[in-house]
Amino acid sequence: MPAYAMNMTVPDHVPADLVHDYDVYAPGPAGSDFFAELYALKQKAPPIFWTRHNEGHWYVNDARLAARVLKDSDNFSSRALVVPRSNNPTGEGFTPIHLDPPEHTKYRHHLSVALSRKGVAQLAPGVRALAIDLIEGLKDKGGCEFMADFAFQLPIIVFLRLVDLPESHRLTLLEEVAKIIRPGSNKADIIRGLAAYLAPIIRERRANPGDDLISWLSLQEVDGERMREEKLHSMCTLLLIGGLDSVANTLGFFARFLAENPDHRRQIIENPAIISAAVEELLRRFPTVTAGTGRMCLHDQQVGPALVKAGEIVISPPAMMNLDDETYPDPLKVDFTRRIASVGTFGQGPHRCVGANLARSELTIFLEEWLKRIPDFRLADDRLTFQAGVNISYTSLPLVWDKAA
Repeated sequence: MPAYAMNMTVPDHVPADLVHDYDVYAPGPAGSDFFAELYALKQKAPPIFWTRHNEGHWYVNDARLAARVLKDSDNFSSRALVVPRSNNPTGEGFTPIHLDPPEHTKYRHHLSVALSRKGVAQLAPGVRALAIDLIEGLKDKGGCEFMADFAFQLPIIVFLRLVDLPESHRLTLLEEVAKIIRPGSNKADIIRGLAAYLAPIIRERRANPGDDLISWLSLQEVDGERMREEKLHSMCTLLLIGGLDSVANTLGFFARFLAENPDHRRQIIENPAIISAAVEELLRRFPTVTAGTGRMCLHDQQVGPALVKAGEIVISPPAMMNLDDETYPDPLKVDFTRRIASVGTFGQGPHRCVGANLARSELTIFLEEWLKRIPDFRLADDRLTFQAGVNISYTSLPLVWDKAA
């Protein structure tokens, strides 16, 4: 994996005891549990520290400080979400993720309405039918490559149907989105390519709206006027990037955990009423978005022991909230009876993921329908490693099970 440049010059206002070199894109040795490495980082590094990796930036290691930064849009702007700085879009960026309130709120509102609980409930029967069809097609084979055969099928087909894009484009689009999410590659060129792909589609839907999400968004108003085409284009490019990766990655971690932990599988099978609690606990234990939650400091701020200067980037991963000992004793343990206060997996503050309801629905349906049909399964190869980046994922997850007699 290519490494971004280290900035060996530490700013004068950063004391030596707050310097801890850590690469968010190489969090642990091959074969390690990424989340255990995150938890270990909390024990060995300051609550907020300066790392010289990725051109130099702050990293928040403490749950409460992370929540503070993510919620304080007056002092910490979303115009820079990733490191290094050069990987952030120029100009306005994507709508609404690179905007700050109150401008951000005007656009986010429409996405929130479209992906509300009511809207997701209307999608659920179709999601369930698709999940059942996929699982039934795998059940008698005695095994599958879970990522390719299910994880990168279910949520991505659901999304393509939601925005009415051809399912035949799935693999090509997924490959391009993966290049953006993971380190390396010329992200600006890839984003321009995706934007060019969407441009004629956006133009057509705006001129002749149908009943898909893009058409619906094209009819919404901001400041009393129909949303401008360039804002719609930006928003839909962001939706494409976000909709083709995150849930698929999470499904991989859910499946691996259950493959390796038959007692937890049996808990769900014997008591399906705990599935909602199981989804929340697994989301807490496996937060796959860990490096895309940067903020740019707008005004000099004291954050714990650190003086963060205006213009500096702070990576503030909500995953740290999920691994907080005070909130969740023994946080690496999966306990379906655990009370979840507020899972950080979908972020915190004004930029909390608008797709959380849909993600929960898809993950719930996966547990319900997979365990009915394939209750006992295991890893075909335990020499698996995660692929780190803005999101983390398995590129391959082979599973096997005994065929039904």
